[in-house]
Amino acid sequence: MRDDFGGSLLVDYFKAFLQDHDLETFRGRVLARYNEGTLGRILSSSQVVMARRAAVLSLALVGTFEGSNPVVGRALADSDPIVRAMAEDALWAVWFRADTPENNQLLDRIRALIGRQQLTEAEALATRLITIAPNFAEAYNQRAFAYFLEGRLAESAADCQQVILRNPFHIGAIEGLAKCQLGLDRPHDALKSLRRALKLRPHNDSLREMVKSLELTIESDGSK
Repeated sequence: MRDDFGGSLLVDYFKAFLQDHDLETFRGRVLARYNEGTLGRILSSSQVVMARRAAVLSLALVGTFEGSNPVVGRALADSDPIVRAMAEDALWAVWFRADTPENNQLLDRIRALIGRQQLTEAEALATRLITIAPNFAEAYNQRAFAYFLEGRLAESAADCQQVILRNPFHIGAIEGLAKCQLGLDRPHDALKSLRRALKLRPHNDSLREMVKSLELTIESDGSK
């Protein structure tokens, strides 16, 4: 069947979803008609806002890390604020299922432990997962989060850097790294991290203000 590069059918499916809120029906229709590459092309190149919204929702449901992470990451800079917000949600969905089902389940356990403030247990399980799946970026990110909550900023920063090496679109790790660098009194490094985050999210006013504020702080304190 010929691909619908313009996304007209996808828009119809999306409009139906907005009416009935039946996510499984939407998923089934998308999977029957579109492949991941076509959804990515619609998201990255369609001039129709509703098509891009439909595509990013579809990739949140069915996208793989290898096939969708870059295109959804670039959608963080989309001209439409709804696409940008949906892209952020889609990225987290893709990241949390980026490895094997078994490793993804371990990741869910780690997140649950962190949510219950069982940080020592979360750190130990994250370390185990990293040993099993050393390229699973989100395993490092969750351990970085546990370290951060424990106040172990240098270790958290090191894990954030491991995340970014494996996933340059990981806005959580980039902004987390900046927080660690600020806590470690490394404002120049923090500024580089924030500028990197702002490049991915150029419409984010909060990030832009943080960059400006830190630039002023560094300028007024030449000793840092």
